[in-house]
Amino acid sequence: MGDGEARPLVAGRLRDGQWHGVDTVAAVLLALAFGASGTRSGGWGAGAVAAAVWLPVAVRRRRPVGVLYTVLAGAVLAMAFTGWEESWIPVGVALYTVAAREPRRRSATALGCSLGAVAAALALVPRPVPASGVAGDVVFASVMMTLPWLVGTALREQRSYAELAARQALTDERLRIARELHDVVAHHLTVIAVRAEVARAVAAADPQEAERTLALVGAAGRTALTEMRRMLGVLRSPGDGAELGSAPGLADLPTLADGAGPRVELFVDPGPPLPPGVELAVYRIVQEALTNVVRHAGSADCRVHLSRTDPEAVGIEVVNDAPARPPSRRPGGGHGLVGMRERAAMCGGTLSAGPLATGGFRVHARLPRGPEAAR
Repeated sequence: MGDGEARPLVAGRLRDGQWHGVDTVAAVLLALAFGASGTRSGGWGAGAVAAAVWLPVAVRRRRPVGVLYTVLAGAVLAMAFTGWEESWIPVGVALYTVAAREPRRRSATALGCSLGAVAAALALVPRPVPASGVAGDVVFASVMMTLPWLVGTALREQRSYAELAARQALTDERLRIARELHDVVAHHLTVIAVRAEVARAVAAADPQEAERTLALVGAAGRTALTEMRRMLGVLRSPGDGAELGSAPGLADLPTLADGAGPRVELFVDPGPPLPPGVELAVYRIVQEALTNVVRHAGSADCRVHLSRTDPEAVGIEVVNDAPARPPSRRPGGGHGLVGMRERAAMCGGTLSAGPLATGGFRVHARLPRGPEAAR
């Protein structure tokens, strides 16, 4: 840490056992203070009761509801038999803990019981004060007990929202990893499986074609290993920049087209650079579209056109003119179009796909360039 950096006052959060120690010390000190005050104003009996009411606060984190009702009973008895009217103060402390740690309904029930019991004790215990003074004491005590309850409730809601946001972030991250795994594994394994079948079929009649096809299989396997290592490196690194910095983009499209299996005509219009996230989406959409060509149209030729003439968006078109074969029954198939649409939607774009009237299939996507490209 440099000399100019601020040092935190507390190195880390206290553990549960340490918090229990803090509560114990605080409860003992408050019991002594209020006990001494009660002794001066109401005798030794009042002092002993005041101390006894505060002591259960030491275990408020372990038994929030039990501590509350124990303190509440002691406070009512203290008002009834000793006249110590401030006995509602530890009730407010216990209400804060219940509100911060217990469900909303249980917390609200505890507040209602506490307000009712303290109000009844203040109003019904005979005291030489006017009725207006009693009403004022009841209102004051109710407000001062409700305030810590509201603070505890706000703290519990904040924790709930934080936990919900953390769970949502974890779910989003799992979906992102699943999508990346699908795009990497599905494409390359489909190419390997289809090309291996072709190589086996032509091995006897055309050894040169079989050798070329096996070379494609080897290249697809090496590329899959490289991308899997990249993904594992991203998972091991704590930042988000690793994905965008090493993820495939427009510069990798020629290699993708060469290793797809069928003959691919690739056209990339010149234009300004795209944000890394958009480049990754373009690459994955083209990759999945070529996977579908290999899976459903075999060795049919296809065309890939990346249009960058629109200053606000980039267009992707993947077309093959051969009639599609019967749908594949390989396990795990059927998610390609869904994945492409999700990719496009993540960038704020759209994707359409469907058969052509003349046969074949067309995939078209339009992705906004994003604010980074506009600058």
